[in-house]
Amino acid sequence: MKITILRSSFQTDDFVHNEYAELIQRLENECHAEISILGDESVETRLIASLQSLPDAFLIATGGVENLFKRIWSAIDVETMCSPHCPKTVTMIADGRNNSLAAALEILTYLGNNSMEGRIVHGTNEEIVSALVETWRAASLQGRIGLFGQPSDWLIASSVDRDYLHQRYGIETIDIDLQRVINGIKTIPQTEAEKVAQSMVNRAKAVKEPSNTVMVEAAKAYLTIKKICQEEHLDALTIRCFDIVKACGTTSCLALALLNDEGIVAGCEGDMQTLLTMWLAKRLCGEMAFMANPSQLTDTTSMLAHCTIPLSMCNKFVTRSHFESGIGVAVQGLLPLTDYTLFKWGGPKLDRYFVTEAKAIETPYSNHFCRTQITLNVNLKPYLLQHSIGNHHVIIRGRHADEIKQFMEANGIKRC
Repeated sequence: MKITILRSSFQTDDFVHNEYAELIQRLENECHAEISILGDESVETRLIASLQSLPDAFLIATGGVENLFKRIWSAIDVETMCSPHCPKTVTMIADGRNNSLAAALEILTYLGNNSMEGRIVHGTNEEIVSALVETWRAASLQGRIGLFGQPSDWLIASSVDRDYLHQRYGIETIDIDLQRVINGIKTIPQTEAEKVAQSMVNRAKAVKEPSNTVMVEAAKAYLTIKKICQEEHLDALTIRCFDIVKACGTTSCLALALLNDEGIVAGCEGDMQTLLTMWLAKRLCGEMAFMANPSQLTDTTSMLAHCTIPLSMCNKFVTRSHFESGIGVAVQGLLPLTDYTLFKWGGPKLDRYFVTEAKAIETPYSNHFCRTQITLNVNLKPYLLQHSIGNHHVIIRGRHADEIKQFMEANGIKRC
């Protein structure tokens, strides 16, 4: 949660820190708030330019900030930040001290005059924090997800009640005809795709199976899917990728790796439950996730594998062919041996979850599994072999179990 504090030129940043010390500390601890302070005399072009997105809330620290708010509002691209698909309500915090409530009321009226929704959170520190915690939780998942084709035929237990998803979490889902991807690949300029392909060759530790021609076709798939995401204002997507293999002779593995690195959460096989797990990992933990198949289990370790991974998660990567088909481009990511969180959120109404923390002890390679492989020092047999929430699970870099548990408990979701 991002909170911008507005103060008048009659006060200082030190005044704000002292006057609102308890509230600021609680917002940082309980809402994971990133807090910045702006004063009327310090609003230069560079400071306004830094507001690339609307904060989740403005804390009105004093009176006399109405014109400061107007200057900020006039300088930012509100239409881009508040698309029809993702409307934004401007939240203001005002406890009443230092004429803060009076200023907030004036700003609220200004917003209404400019056809913008606003609200004021007013009360004691306890009441303000409680309201902001609920705002943070409600806003953490809102977005627009594209379903490129139907789930893969083998995913018989990975669907989501889309109406419930929209009503409960504000997540909008739209269907994208795979024919748009198939047709789009044919229209991508050759030179544009060649630039992307060459960039990947330059970045890779090695290129194994894919030829230059194969790399270019995978780049066309990436550029096509990215273009559709931009046209449809998508925040995330999942794709029935094997149909692309059959129709175009290429894969979307490279596309998904690159899109994840660009902030568009992208998953495989039309698996909505796993995509939403990845989506929550990004929104709640600030991390992109590796969607993988549990592949080998022992009493002390668990190995997971898949053919695409965000490149930012890897120390290095090798470009390979797709494991099952031998076609196109896949990614063999070489992950660091560090701490990870294994996570899955599932059920048609997302009413179950599993999370555990572990350390990577090996990044093996075998031709019997998908290209990116990682072994964690955790025994998943009791969970996976008896109570598993589907096939795919996600791996997040770092230890995030407490953050995930807090979210799940707050939303009444049962742990497996």
